[in-house]
Amino acid sequence: MTDLPNIVAAPGPKAAAGYRSLPAAVTAFLGASARHISGLRVADAVVAARKEAAAGHVATLAYWPYPDETPASIAAHYLQAIEAIADAGLVSSVSIKADRLDYDWTVLLPVLQRSMERKVRVHFDAQGRVDPTLDLVERACALGADVSATLQSRLLRSLTDAERLIRLRIPIRVVKGQDKDPANPRLDRRRSYANLIERLAGRAAHIGVATHDRRAAEPALDTLRRAQTPCSLEQLRSLPRLDFLAEARGIPVRAYVAYGRFGLPYSINEVFRRPAIVWWILRDTVERFRRPGAIHS
Repeated sequence: MTDLPNIVAAPGPKAAAGYRSLPAAVTAFLGASARHISGLRVADAVVAARKEAAAGHVATLAYWPYPDETPASIAAHYLQAIEAIADAGLVSSVSIKADRLDYDWTVLLPVLQRSMERKVRVHFDAQGRVDPTLDLVERACALGADVSATLQSRLLRSLTDAERLIRLRIPIRVVKGQDKDPANPRLDRRRSYANLIERLAGRAAHIGVATHDRRAAEPALDTLRRAQTPCSLEQLRSLPRLDFLAEARGIPVRAYVAYGRFGLPYSINEVFRRPAIVWWILRDTVERFRRPGAIHS
């Protein structure tokens, strides 16, 4: 495994002035100061996953790579995560970003083979281009690997892509997504989320309801329960969580445990669109000053 790059400190006023735009400067500052990862190493993620297991939850370990990392280096982190999960005896999965592997089957194949040997599920995140990602998902299924995949409800094409994944009989994680639909950029986020859940209900092998928006999560869980579709509530570990919605319904919770590169799970556009995120950032910043040098867990 290659050494991880040093963390870049948050820019001061003079450094921020060097950015081409205020959003770029703010994004750099927030990315450096907010703590949305469990730590720099997979061992830190395993500690967080153990805490989730003690609470009766399962976890997905997600390595957040650095911008300059190669596909081979990133794949090495995925292999390390598979070994760590298996050695720890955790019922966890590894989340991968196909775009950061350049959608290269030869890079992905050793990861899938190791996952099959160690009986650890590989989850395909929605980041990057959809078609080459789903092509890899299909090839992984043909290989016999235990995989799952994410669909973005903000993309109209996901209603069709859902049929493709339903046929594969794999677990599907549903997110709103960062990408706007090119044909309908003003698509209602909650309505599109409900539409995709309704398309999958009663037909998919398992659905992960992955949103921190209660007005999207609650009706989604109820729709899936009525259709007797196996489901779980999936939450990013560092954000305010809706575990109580799942617990009240007897539905399991899966935590998304990130490690590696410091960063934010939302863009600067999301900060401006959703003022509540400012509170989350302030909370993280206050906690950072209360516990200097500590890593969020």
